[in-house]
Amino acid sequence: MNAKLNKAALIVSGALTAIICLVMNIVLIPRIESSTEGIKCFDMNFGYSVETAKRFLELLSEDGRNIYLNIQLPLDFFYPVAYCTFFVLMLLKFAEKRKAFIALPILLAISDYTENICTIIMLKSAEFQPSLAAFASVVTCIKTVLMYITILVIIVLIVIKIKNKKKQTD
Repeated sequence: MNAKLNKAALIVSGALTAIICLVMNIVLIPRIESSTEGIKCFDMNFGYSVETAKRFLELLSEDGRNIYLNIQLPLDFFYPVAYCTFFVLMLLKFAEKRKAFIALPILLAISDYTENICTIIMLKSAEFQPSLAAFASVVTCIKTVLMYITILVIIVLIVIKIKNKKKQTD
C-alpha cells in the first residue's frame, strides 16, 4: 500500500509540476514581459543587475503587474510545493542510504519562496529599493543553482540505480 501511495504521489506531484511550469512559461510570463522591452521577469534570469530590476519595474505595464501579482505569483507559491514533493519522492526512491539529499529540494523551495516574497515587495513598493533588488538577485541565483544541483543529483542517482540493477542481472 505504501509503495502504491508513494507512486501515486510521485505521479501527481510530477504532473502538477509540469502543468504549472507550462502555464507559467507559455501563458503568464510572456504576458507579463510583453511591455518590458525584452527584459525577463526576475526569476527567469540567473541574477540581474539593480539597474535591470529598476528598468523592468518602470516598463512593466499595469496589466503585466496585475498578472504578476494576482496570477503568476500565487501560482508560483504552489509551484515549490509541487516540485519539492516530486523531487523529495524521487530522491527517496533512488537515494537509498543517502537520504540527506532531500535537503536540496527543501532549500530550493525556501529560496523560491524568498525570491517570490522579494518580488511581491518590489512590485508593490512605491519606491524602488536597490538593496532589495540586489538581495533578490542573489536569491534567484541560489535558487537556480539549487535547481540544477537537485536535478543533477536525481539523474546521477537514477544512473547508479540502473547500473546496479544491470550488474545484478549479469
